[in-house]
Amino acid sequence: MTDNSKIEDMPSLKASIKDGVSHAVMMGSGETYLGPFGIFLHASTLQVGLLASLPQLFAAVMQWAGAINMDRIRSRRRLVIVGAAIQALTLIPMALIPFFFGKGSSPVLYLLALIMVYQAANGAVLPVWNSLIGDLVPPDIRGRYFGQRNRLIGMSTFIALLIAGVILHIFAKAGIPEWGFLVTFSMAFLARLNSVRWLAKYSDPEFKIMPDQVFTFRQFLRRSPRSNFAKFVFFIGAINLSVAFSAPYFALYMLRDLKFTYIEFTVVTGIVTITQFLAFSYWGGVSDRFGNKMILNVCGWGVAVVPALWLVSHHILYLVIIQIFGGLVWSGFSLASANFLFDAVTPPKRARCVAYQGLVNGIFVITGSLAGGFVAGHLPRSLSLGPWTWSPTFMLPVIFLISGIMRMIAAGIFLRKFKEVRQVEPIRHRDFIFRISHIRPIAGATFSLMTGLFREHRETHEVNQGNKAKKERDRQ
Repeated sequence: MTDNSKIEDMPSLKASIKDGVSHAVMMGSGETYLGPFGIFLHASTLQVGLLASLPQLFAAVMQWAGAINMDRIRSRRRLVIVGAAIQALTLIPMALIPFFFGKGSSPVLYLLALIMVYQAANGAVLPVWNSLIGDLVPPDIRGRYFGQRNRLIGMSTFIALLIAGVILHIFAKAGIPEWGFLVTFSMAFLARLNSVRWLAKYSDPEFKIMPDQVFTFRQFLRRSPRSNFAKFVFFIGAINLSVAFSAPYFALYMLRDLKFTYIEFTVVTGIVTITQFLAFSYWGGVSDRFGNKMILNVCGWGVAVVPALWLVSHHILYLVIIQIFGGLVWSGFSLASANFLFDAVTPPKRARCVAYQGLVNGIFVITGSLAGGFVAGHLPRSLSLGPWTWSPTFMLPVIFLISGIMRMIAAGIFLRKFKEVRQVEPIRHRDFIFRISHIRPIAGATFSLMTGLFREHRETHEVNQGNKAKKERDRQ
C-alpha cells in the first residue's frame, strides 16, 4: 500500500492535514503580523522583545501544567479543541485595541496580555496534540507524512501571509492601517475556527499512563547527563536561546530602520515560507532514509550562518537570496527536530517529554530575548578595536551577528553529544552535504510537488476506476 493510500484510508490523517492548513492560514495572516502590529502600536525595543518572548515562557509553563495532568484527561481531542477555540477568540480583541485604546505603552501591554492568553492556550494543548498525533501517524510513513503535511502548511502560510501583506499595504496607503490589521486578524480568527472543525474529526484513542512511565521535571534534569533525548532538548534550547536573542528585531529592523513597506516586509518574510514549502517533501524523504540526526548535523550549522549574512547588505534582492538559504536550512532543521522527538520517546512518555522540552525552551527563549533586548537598548553608535572603528548605518545587525555566533557555539557543543535513535542508511557527512548542496533539492522538491500531485490524482483515479468496475461486477 502506498503512503497516499494509507493517508486516504485514515480519516484522522486527512483531518490533520486540513487542520494544519487552517492553522497555517491563522499563522500567516495573524501570528506573523503580531510583531508589526506591536510596532504599529509604538512598542519600544524592549517591548518588542517582550511581545516575542514573555508569552512563549507562559506557554511553556502551561505545557508543563498540561503534561503533568495528562493522566486526568479523559479526551485528548476535546482538550485540543478547547485550546484552539480559545486561541481563535483572542484574535478579534487584539485587532480592536487601536480602536478603543489608541497607541502607546498601555495598548502594547494590553496586546501583550492577549498574546499571553493566545500562547497559553496553545501551550496547554501542544503536548496533548503531540501525544495524539504521534499515536495516529504510523511510524513507517512519519517522515513522508509530515513532509507532505508541512509542505501544504508552508504553501498555505505563504499565501495567507502574502494576502495579509497586500491588505495591510492597501490600508496603510489609505492612511487607516488599523483597519488592515482588523481585516487580517479576522481572517486568522475564521481560519482557526475552521481548524477547530477539523480537529473534531480526529480519532480519539484511549490514553493510559502507567505509574512507572511518570517522571518529574527534576528527574528529567537529573537524568540529562545520561539521556540522549535530554541532550537533544538542550541543543534545541540553546539554538532557540540564540534565535530569541535576535528574532524580535528583524521586523523592527525592516520596518523602522530600513523603512520597508508592508509589501516589502511580506516579500522578505514570505520567501522563507515558500522555500520551506518547496523543500519540506525533500527533507521528509531524506529523514526517512538517512535519519534526523544527519539533517540536524548539517542544518544546525546552516541556521547559525543565516543571521550573520544580514550584515553584508540591506538591499531587498540580497535579503531575498539569504532568506531562500534560510528557508532551506530551517525547513530541514524544524522537520528533523520534530521527527527526532517522535523517534526518541515512547508514546506514553511523549506528552510529558514535549512539555519538558517546551519548559526548557521557554526558559531559554525568555533569557535570550531579554538579553537581546538589553544589548539592543545599549548598543553604541560605533565599535572600536584599536585603530579600527566600525560605524554601521544601523546597529541592529550587530544583534544578528551575536546571535549567529551564539548558534555556532551551541552547535559546536551539543551536536556531538546525542545520536540517531533508529536504524538508517549510513552516509558520510561530506557525501550528505554534496547531495543537498546542489540545486536538486529545490528542483527536486518542485518536481516532487508536481509529480506528487499528479501521482496522487492518478492513484485516486485508478482506485475510483477499480471501485466502478467492482460495482459493475456486483450488479452483474
